[in-house]
Amino acid sequence: MKLTALDIFRTAIPMRSFEHAAASRQVAEAVIVRAEFDDGRCGWGECLPRPYVTGETLESVEADLANVLWPRSGRMDFLKPTQLLPRETEGRCIHAAACALELAAIDARHLEDSVTTITSRVTGVLGSANPDKTLKRMRLMWWFGLRDFKLKLGLGEDVDRENLRLVQRYMGKALASGRAELRVDVNGGWPIDDVPARVAELVEHHVRAVEQPVFCTADALADLARRCRLPLMADESLRTLADARVLLESPTMGFNVRISKNGGLTRAAEMIRLIGPGRNVVLGAMVGESGLLSAAQRRLLQWLGPLAPRRVEGNYGRWLLRDDLTHPSPRFGYGGRLTPLKGDGLGVRIDPAKLERYGRLVKSLRR
Repeated sequence: MKLTALDIFRTAIPMRSFEHAAASRQVAEAVIVRAEFDDGRCGWGECLPRPYVTGETLESVEADLANVLWPRSGRMDFLKPTQLLPRETEGRCIHAAACALELAAIDARHLEDSVTTITSRVTGVLGSANPDKTLKRMRLMWWFGLRDFKLKLGLGEDVDRENLRLVQRYMGKALASGRAELRVDVNGGWPIDDVPARVAELVEHHVRAVEQPVFCTADALADLARRCRLPLMADESLRTLADARVLLESPTMGFNVRISKNGGLTRAAEMIRLIGPGRNVVLGAMVGESGLLSAAQRRLLQWLGPLAPRRVEGNYGRWLLRDDLTHPSPRFGYGGRLTPLKGDGLGVRIDPAKLERYGRLVKSLRR
């Protein structure tokens, strides 16, 4: 199965607004690819590059797909899982670009999944600079059966304090009794010297873990974890398998693995297997993923079987996007439940009319 053609699109889908300490989004911008192979098959892939995560941008992904991955993939047989796409070039991370092309190759293949149920549950993500919105979303999520929550901090001391107060008022008893769980995500918004003290203040709020309190290397985050009263969770500090090995040296460290951030399905699965059972692992998502990456997330959970993380961030579909590129548009059900996808490839199909409405072709490559 040799790659013969690659179309690269840039898409922008309106969102129901989302904000955190590192960014605020009204539009989900992504790179979508359509790959054709010499046996007549074709498939679709997606990535959402973030400069503050992997150093990649929409422009760099387009260039790396055309100038790095396209030339190197000419002799690859995409039916052989041992032939992995490069994830680095000239010392730069190209995880998002590799993810898009790998997903397109997987989407073109016939897949057989033995897993007929998914036991993982979706996390409700809270947090807004307007605490009234935080409370409204929390109520809706609770009524829809969600019991695992992540609260975004780093939006300002007064806002953070009020958001925490509202969470405690609404579900403090459930958190204290273990009927619900809460972790917080700072998205690198705190000064590193302030982290231990700020983490200590969260103990009384029944917080289970603090995700990425500061932007730093894996080494620095592992060292910081030793000085904190609550477990830390790595997100932006967890890009490569080498990062995972360093972070594993901290016995309380948690891990947020994301398909686009970590280089595709194959690399994300390898990372989760490396981390192993017994650790706090979340299979996360980049904010604004379309149905392509939501479907890929479900496929990965099916592949992992008993090793699948208990918590999932993703499959938000039109809970977060105002529209989607795929049919069906995967979205979690009551209580955060996910059902396995059926059919070949990723299990969803691109809607050409939606792609035309929200996307534009930026490059077309042929052999």
